[in-house]
Amino acid sequence: MSAEPNRAFIAVEPSIEGVLDSAGEAFCIFDADDRLIRANQRFRDMHGPLADMFRTGAPLETILEAEGKWREEAGLIDDVAAWRAARRAAHDTAGAPIEEPQPGGGWVQRRISRAEDGSTVVFLSDVSALMRERDGAEQRNALLRGTLENIPQGLVAVDADLRMLTWNRLYFELLDLPHRFAQVGTPLRDILGYIAARGDLGEGEPDAAVERALEQGTASGPARFDRETSNGAVLEVRVRPLDGGGFVATYSDVTEARRAAQRLSESEERYALAAAGANDGLWDWDLKNNTVFYSHRWKEMLGHGESEIGDSPEEWFGRIHPDDTERVKGMLDAHIGGAVSHFEVEHRMRRADDDHRWMLIRSLAVRGDDGAAYRIAGSQTDITDRKRAEQQAVHDALHDTLTGLANRTLFLERVRQALARRQRHASTRFAVIYLDLDRFKLVNESLGHVHGDDMIIAASRRLEQSLKFGDTVARLGGDEFAILMEEVATPGDAKSISESLQQTLSSPFVLRGKEVYATASMGIAHSEHDYERPEDILRDSELAMYRAKELGKARSVIFDPSLRKSPVTPIDLDTDLRRALERDEMSLHYQPIVSLTNGRISGFEALLRWEHAELGAISPADFIPLAEETGLIDSLGQWVLRQACRQMLIWNESRPANNQLEISVNLSSRQFTRADLVTGILDGIHGSGLGAASLKLEITESVLMENAQRSIAMLNQLKELDIKICVDDFGTGYSSLSYLHTFPIDTLKIDKSFIGDMSRNYQNLEIVRTITMLARNLRLDVIAEGVETPEQHAQLRALGCQFAQGFHFSRPLDVDKATRLIQEDRRW
Repeated sequence: MSAEPNRAFIAVEPSIEGVLDSAGEAFCIFDADDRLIRANQRFRDMHGPLADMFRTGAPLETILEAEGKWREEAGLIDDVAAWRAARRAAHDTAGAPIEEPQPGGGWVQRRISRAEDGSTVVFLSDVSALMRERDGAEQRNALLRGTLENIPQGLVAVDADLRMLTWNRLYFELLDLPHRFAQVGTPLRDILGYIAARGDLGEGEPDAAVERALEQGTASGPARFDRETSNGAVLEVRVRPLDGGGFVATYSDVTEARRAAQRLSESEERYALAAAGANDGLWDWDLKNNTVFYSHRWKEMLGHGESEIGDSPEEWFGRIHPDDTERVKGMLDAHIGGAVSHFEVEHRMRRADDDHRWMLIRSLAVRGDDGAAYRIAGSQTDITDRKRAEQQAVHDALHDTLTGLANRTLFLERVRQALARRQRHASTRFAVIYLDLDRFKLVNESLGHVHGDDMIIAASRRLEQSLKFGDTVARLGGDEFAILMEEVATPGDAKSISESLQQTLSSPFVLRGKEVYATASMGIAHSEHDYERPEDILRDSELAMYRAKELGKARSVIFDPSLRKSPVTPIDLDTDLRRALERDEMSLHYQPIVSLTNGRISGFEALLRWEHAELGAISPADFIPLAEETGLIDSLGQWVLRQACRQMLIWNESRPANNQLEISVNLSSRQFTRADLVTGILDGIHGSGLGAASLKLEITESVLMENAQRSIAMLNQLKELDIKICVDDFGTGYSSLSYLHTFPIDTLKIDKSFIGDMSRNYQNLEIVRTITMLARNLRLDVIAEGVETPEQHAQLRALGCQFAQGFHFSRPLDVDKATRLIQEDRRW
């Protein structure tokens, strides 16, 4: 085909131009000399920034060269020359269709057709959905099939026309069905007819039995019923309708359980009602007759014989500790009245020997058709040992493990109490000594850590024995001790006591058969300086101890205000953190969470930042663990919650009701274990005015799994308030899939460690894919954390991940910058 006829062909009428551009399929035409005759608008659109290249007369080689560079920049190819050669060969041979990825995401199929005159037509079709489906179908099917075959029930799903969609092996085994029914599309009526003919649907005409079974399966809501087979087996059938019509039915062999239930006598039933409780003392209260059955074990636990306890409720309530009686009765009345779903309480019970034991009571009321309770049964478990262990845990939290002395937390509390007494009574005087053993490192290195510990313990005992009643000695860590001396009139008196302590420590310690001598450097701070906070007097005594070290050790130094010019001490960071909120050094930054469906911001994660007045920005990795250790995380967390909710309310007030943003706030392990967590969160929400539905709490999976049952109870309380729950760092901690579906959660956040290496590490990619599919099957949202590149963005979108956050979209921003970002209404 010559050039002249080509140019004549190109000069098409405007109406034909419109027809070509409105064609549903993307295509372009090259003449016999491989020069572009025409590319319709859809074809140009699919080439993004190269659209202007497709001009009449453009050579194929020029187009291929530009497209190769485009693909190379997108990271889709490494060798442009090789790619051009392959594309050229495909163009010349017009062979089979070719699928290839597009820069920016998605896949296209390229089909080439050559005419008799040598011209070539290239067709492009968007096959992204087909490729995603083909890529994931096999893995999804394998995952689903493996799940179906491993659940402990037989399962079958049917469509709206009551034809089989899927099933598992156990379904065929429990119903003893022949293999000929194992076909997609098999009518359920055929299966029911088969088992009805052998009597598995009860007596009577098989057709009537089939109709009854179909009515049970097609009820408007979930159903549960037993079905007895002709061989005597009992199957429990649970039916749940599907949204689009049809239903899922599960079959469990409960033959033995049902037979056992039938054999229970009236007395055995009393025990069965309390089986959910601990297998200890059992009781059964007939509310109508106001009589209580107490088991032999219940009486035995209280040191009584069978005949020593009657059947009156007073046998129980009369033995409850007076301090617990009102609380127990109040909780029991609430359960009987229907205000709470179950009754569980811990209280003390008086034994026959007048000793009190801690008991855990669990029970459940039995209600009539009118909802009124007529019976309540439960169990009684002796938890005295557990209570003692909890008390020991409290002791351990306030005492040093090695020496048994008070630790820093308890010591500061004792100093705080002394300061409070001084505020009430100005004549109160006390002093703090900060003591550090000299050359202790040499003992550790020479004799080993075991004997070093022996020396610390021996020194602790000497210090304890040298103090008067009411004074406190604490081990702060390593070889450092602090001593609170009450009723010390002057700094001079405190120094005299320190010299006595020095004398006490001067006697040799015998370690591994050797005599080891020790001295100590001591700093003294007296209450005459009118301290307001315990951390300040401890800091000053530490500064004085440093001066004693500088002066040659083995001596005491009284604090002087000039010592505060010394460098920052290790305790200063803790001290400053406690005052950071008062000094307005804390702020929140907000990192956007982006919807991968529409590319817009769907919410923000609130992140705490500390700008120290002297030290500048301090990393959260440095101060958050310190806040956890000292308990400051509680007040910091409450401040973060209030600030974040207030800011989100401001942003949402200017947005339509159907397009509200969510704010995500992290909960630490310490916060999550607090009994008043829900109350604190309610205070934060109500104080801000933000609707609970706009708040999402992020909790790591490791925190949830520390006590799964307690976590479920706590999360249920939060969900009842309409608060959303996100499992943070999912995939990095220890979780059990058997628990995951029981947690009332809304979102899984994939840890950034999987995202960062996803493009190079096939295993990480498969983990992300599996988590995404798992969440989809559980109807949970997925957020990918740590997205930093366009490639990661494209991969996550192709995997069906709904949301993402990371530096690719935006770094954490202060309020003003985050507000501007929202106003820009940017799309990614």
